[in-house]
Amino acid sequence: MKAQQIDLLNIGLIVLSAVLAYLFPLQLFIVAFAVLGPIHYFTEISWLDKKNYFTNQPKKYWLIIGIIASAAIVFPKLYFFFFDNDSAFSEGVLSFNQWTNGLIFLTIVLSVGFVFIHKKVGWIILMLIGVIGAILLNDSDMYRTLIGLLVPTVIHVYFFTLLFMLYGALKSKSKRGYLAVLLALAVPVVFAFLKLEEHTYLFSDQMKSIYLENNFHSTPTLFAKFIGISDGKSFFFYGTMELKLMMFISFIYLYHYLNWFSKTSIIGWHKNLTTRTTLTIVVAWIILLGLFYYDYRAGFVFVLFFSFLHVILEFPLNLVSIKGIFVRK
Repeated sequence: MKAQQIDLLNIGLIVLSAVLAYLFPLQLFIVAFAVLGPIHYFTEISWLDKKNYFTNQPKKYWLIIGIIASAAIVFPKLYFFFFDNDSAFSEGVLSFNQWTNGLIFLTIVLSVGFVFIHKKVGWIILMLIGVIGAILLNDSDMYRTLIGLLVPTVIHVYFFTLLFMLYGALKSKSKRGYLAVLLALAVPVVFAFLKLEEHTYLFSDQMKSIYLENNFHSTPTLFAKFIGISDGKSFFFYGTMELKLMMFISFIYLYHYLNWFSKTSIIGWHKNLTTRTTLTIVVAWIILLGLFYYDYRAGFVFVLFFSFLHVILEFPLNLVSIKGIFVRK
């Protein structure tokens, strides 16, 4: 497909994602995360590897950092899931803590070095900034929510996707590309001003249980607190604010996944997939689908490692996109 055709397709996918999010604000996220999430993580990690993770260093170094950080974040959750199910830690596998915050913050700082720094003195200064910053900011509620929760979720899924779209539109000078960016920005505004009538939605106990057991409600709840429209202490499935925030989360996740697959012919992530790699991805995806179906929480805990890994490995690309937007040649 040509670039203009893909831009037109993306406009359609934005509209489709928005409509589905409006109709199924709770169910859409749960299904999209389980079905589209894993195959997105696998294929993007494979593509980033072929692109040297957009760093100026040997790719194995950034991959090792990503694996170690993701394992350190997720493996304790696996332990508590299997061996200490009564622990408070296991109440929400998306819960964030000092350890998680510090690792994510340090990988963000390190990604700056992997993209922009070439000299040893620059690395020393950068490491000092990273360690001191992680220590000093640790007690800040805003920092904990921003780094520990929103960077791996809303910021990665929505804002970085918008930056990537804008970067592509600037490179191709596509009016449809700009329109897609504006439309993706407009959808949350439309959601915010929707008039929702009472009893419009009715969610099954199973869906509500999945949402709560996996602590998915923490994202809309703490995001609302972060932007100042809630105290972040309660969550009610049928509250107007909660419904609109669930719509927003469902919309950005579904479109994030669909946007990746829609641009296959542009960025060519499929070109370097060998038969062996493709079979491995498909088999792993099918196994995870079965696990999600058997026990959603187990599937989520297992796929969480790849979710964090693809977020961290993408940091250099996010920086390259930001540079491409603001530093025009």
